[in-house]
Amino acid sequence: MPAQLHLTPDQIDHYQTHGYVLGPRVLSDDQITRFKQRIDDILHRRVDFPDHLMGQTTEKSDAAGQLPSLKIVNIFRHDPVFAEMTRSREVSSLAHDLMAAPVRIWEDQIIFKPPFDEDAVLGWHQDYTFWDHVGPPELGTCWIALDDATVDNGCMHVIPGSHRWPMTYTREDLDVNDPHWLMTQQGIPSDADLTPVPCPVKAGHCHFHHCRTFHGSYGNRSDNPRRSYIMHLMPGTTCRIGDNWNDRMGDTESVPVGQILAGPDYPQLPAI
Repeated sequence: MPAQLHLTPDQIDHYQTHGYVLGPRVLSDDQITRFKQRIDDILHRRVDFPDHLMGQTTEKSDAAGQLPSLKIVNIFRHDPVFAEMTRSREVSSLAHDLMAAPVRIWEDQIIFKPPFDEDAVLGWHQDYTFWDHVGPPELGTCWIALDDATVDNGCMHVIPGSHRWPMTYTREDLDVNDPHWLMTQQGIPSDADLTPVPCPVKAGHCHFHHCRTFHGSYGNRSDNPRRSYIMHLMPGTTCRIGDNWNDRMGDTESVPVGQILAGPDYPQLPAI
C-alpha cells in the first residue's frame, strides 16, 4: 500500500458540495486482522479498557450469548494497538486534502454491529451537535470499514448537502428515543431531498463525512458482524470555545478558551 494517498479534485469537490466522499484503502490485510482481534479482546474484557468508555447502543443479546451492539469511544488514548492510527500517513494524506493543516485527532470510536441484529440502529444525527464546545464547525470524520459495510449489514446512510443547512437546535433539544427526530427540525430547506443515500465501504477502505452532515445507519440483517473504526479529525484552526460536558471525551480544558486545541491529548497526524 502506498504511504501517501490523495483524493482527486472531483472527490474533494464532492465532499465540499455534498458533505461526504468515499475514499481509498487505508488499511492492510494485517492491520484489519489485528484490529478485529483487538476489538474482540476489548469486548470480551481480555485486555484492560475503562468501563465508562464502553457504551451499549442496544440491549439485545441472544440465548447463545451474542454480544450486544456496542459503541466504544476514546480508544487511542487508552489502547496501544489503535494508537497506531495516530501515525497513519494514509489517513493523514487524505485528511489534509479536505482540512486545513495541521490535522489533529479529536476523538475515535469503534462500532460493533453483531449478526442478525436489526435493532442495531444509529439514529439520524449531526456529529457537531455533540462537539459544539469546539469550533469552528469544520471537523470531519474518517470512517474505516473492518468488514465490508453493506446495506444489508447496516452501512452508513447520509443526506447529501445537509452540512450546509442552517440548523438551530441544541444538544439539549434532542429526543434520543426518536431516530428520525432530526428530519423534522427547523432549518431544513422546504425543497430539500431527504432521501437517504447508502454509503457501502469495502473492508480496509475509508469514507469521509463533514461534522454537520446528516447521517445514521440501520440494523444488521446479515449473518456476519459489521465492525468499523472511526477517526474524528479537526483542522488546525479548531479552538476550544466551551467547557467539557461529557467525561467520555478528551479533556478540552487542557487548553484555555479561545486557544487552538493542541497538545499531547490531541495528536497531530503525520506531516505531509
